[in-house]
Amino acid sequence: MKYLFTTYCILFAAYFCKANDNDSLSLNAENNILFFKDPRVDVLQKIYSRKPAGPKKKLVRVQVFQATARDQVFDAKAKFSARFPGIATFITYASPNFKLRAGEFASKEEAFKFLMQMKSMFPASFVIEEKSDEEREDDKNKANTKNGTKGTKATTTKTATKPKPKTALKTN
Repeated sequence: MKYLFTTYCILFAAYFCKANDNDSLSLNAENNILFFKDPRVDVLQKIYSRKPAGPKKKLVRVQVFQATARDQVFDAKAKFSARFPGIATFITYASPNFKLRAGEFASKEEAFKFLMQMKSMFPASFVIEEKSDEEREDDKNKANTKNGTKGTKATTTKTATKPKPKTALKTN
């Protein structure tokens, strides 16, 4: 009799404990499953489902010079900065080449106008569209997680101290 009473009390207590547990699954009379989830899951879903504020913008620049020797690129940068002060310059290293790029133009048309002004001084220059720094980091992170290895090291140095011009400078 004691055994039967103890078993009945345990089953009765287990029934009430299960009814108070919010994280458990319970079956409804219509065979529907009711699931109680943690409210932090909603917060995580909002964080990871956010989309970027706007479309990612490509940078339009003019590649002024390219060489394998670092000193040659810095000499070209000095000549460029003397002739076109106020235009932002960027030195990029992607093994084995150093590249000197200039300007951050809103459109290719602006970049081509500036290119025509500087073509006599740097005849090998051309207009190039490149990814923004955020896009480059995103691509590098995706490649690292996909391959499990480090990507190619590319460094960029911004060497202008003056604000970026909205249009190309006119020279006399």
